Amino acid sequence: MKKIETHHAKAPWSWVAWMVYPWMALTYFGNCGGAPLAFTIRKLVESPAVVAFLSSINFAMVFLVSAAASYMSDRIWTRWGRRRPLLIVGWIGGATAMFFVPLATNVWTLAALIVVFQFCSDVGTPYEPLYNEVIPPSQRGRASTLRNIMNNVTNLFFNGVMLAQFDRQYGLGKAGGWLKLDGERALYWVGSAAILLASLLLMARVRETPPPESIRREGFSPAGFLRDVFGRREQWMVYLLYICPFLVIAGIGTFMASAYGAFVTLFETEQLGFSRQQVGWAAGVIGIVNMILFVPAWGWLADRLPRLKLFRCALLAPVIINLSLFVCVRFVTDYSLPFWGLMTFAILTEGMMALIYVLWGPLVYDYLPSNGYGTAAAGFSFVGGFTNFILVNGAGLWVEGFTHVFGTAGKSKFDYSSIFIWQALTAAIACGLAWWFSQEVKRGRVIAYARREFEKAPRGA
Repeated sequence: MKKIETHHAKAPWSWVAWMVYPWMALTYFGNCGGAPLAFTIRKLVESPAVVAFLSSINFAMVFLVSAAASYMSDRIWTRWGRRRPLLIVGWIGGATAMFFVPLATNVWTLAALIVVFQFCSDVGTPYEPLYNEVIPPSQRGRASTLRNIMNNVTNLFFNGVMLAQFDRQYGLGKAGGWLKLDGERALYWVGSAAILLASLLLMARVRETPPPESIRREGFSPAGFLRDVFGRREQWMVYLLYICPFLVIAGIGTFMASAYGAFVTLFETEQLGFSRQQVGWAAGVIGIVNMILFVPAWGWLADRLPRLKLFRCALLAPVIINLSLFVCVRFVTDYSLPFWGLMTFAILTEGMMALIYVLWGPLVYDYLPSNGYGTAAAGFSFVGGFTNFILVNGAGLWVEGFTHVFGTAGKSKFDYSSIFIWQALTAAIACGLAWWFSQEVKRGRVIAYARREFEKAPRGA
């Protein structure tokens, strides 16, 4: 069987399908750092600020470790390639550490395990550059559709099966023993196995070819990193476009147990009083609706309409829907929202978030030359990790501060519904940044390098 290779003007769709599986494993892995990790932490601590801080260790590692790993992936070359060695070593280390997370018996052990598995997984960051070196720009919109469909399948399995059974006791093994199997352990252990399988796929099926330009074996230096990653104004503009979806999510999470925060899940379970099983089931249904109704339509649009204009319109929609949910919950139903009401708002929100995600990757990489993907990914990791670290911790402090000033309502000690106000404030910044980027494109200060480069590439697969 012919191996998957990088730098082809047209990739067989079988290659696209193979390259989707690691995204599925990474989606599952990322979701483990959202609602499940919050539930695991809540067994040991209660404060939203502390929960937010421990959850944000991921993002601290992103801008401390992931940025350097992505940067290095443009500057090394081995017999196994430049991205693959980092991915394989990092994923295996992260999978190993994840296995032990549900076995932690105190907050200090748990914090140490979180640091280790996030450090290792962030060493294995540069999959996006590798993926976009396999998939040329002309196919990325449709490839993004397939990627989002399969990620929704993953989310369906994660939320509808694994998260919904988080509290289940399977009755296998001795009570309290390491090999005792329950829903919490099963969730993390399946994620560990999925990442290991993705590592095997990269080892057996993928081959990196030398990029169009020569590889610079410069090593790493702080001065060189800052110069290459942040030295040009045009790079900064792409980075600002990149963080727009994070500002829309605002570190609060989504209705599909997002990796970017867990406060929406806590809003559903602690303030509205829904069970974890209901939350998991709801997220699974949302995933099915996204996969069947929204994602195919958005993928079709992504290759046929101006991505930047569509992206700008999409940024504001989830915020409007969530603010409507806040008003409905607080002033209409008095925190007695029926489950079908929550589902209505959640499906609309996630449908618009799906549009943002379908556009996001193809749009950002349209403005980058392929030989700088690793360097750009380093910048993405740095600014994205830092932004999310601030947003998640800001959301935790916001919830505590809002509750202290205005009190709480519903079934919770904290007013988690206030996070939708926080989201509106940060999303306004995202809309401003996207508008600014579009103006820079019109002035010719930001150029779509990727389309120029791949138009000149050989046509054979």
